Amino acid sequence: MDGNGVGLTAAVFAVVGAGVGLVAAATTGWAEAALATAATGETARFAPVFVAQSYLAVTAAALAFAPLLAGVLGVLVGSRAYDAQGAAATCGLGGGLGALAYGFVVVVLVVASQGEAATQAHGIADAFGSILTTAVVAAVVGAVAGVLGSVTG
Repeated sequence: MDGNGVGLTAAVFAVVGAGVGLVAAATTGWAEAALATAATGETARFAPVFVAQSYLAVTAAALAFAPLLAGVLGVLVGSRAYDAQGAAATCGLGGGLGALAYGFVVVVLVVASQGEAATQAHGIADAFGSILTTAVVAAVVGAVAGVLGSVTG
């Protein structure tokens, strides 16, 4: 296993997570303003539900991007490995740890951006299971992609 490869993979995940989290926060803020700020009548009554759904959808979409990133990084980092076993360990561990960092950064930024109309939106603890699932899937994808990268590299 290559410690530098694990660190590089995790660092790229964290940087991309910050970028995705900032865009997600801006998007959910826009959705909250569009759905709740000027809402009247029945729309005002259901606006918190719509806002919560938009926060959930943006968070889920952001987390779904992590395995794709693990695959790309797995091929790239794995192509520099000496053997398939080392590539699998490096890219699997880097992908898993990186996806944890990615998920927490994205969720923290989205939750921190929640406004007054987001009373029913998820919190950090609510997303913990999804973050863990994302990390496990990203670790597996990263390991397999790392092996594929080592074969072609």
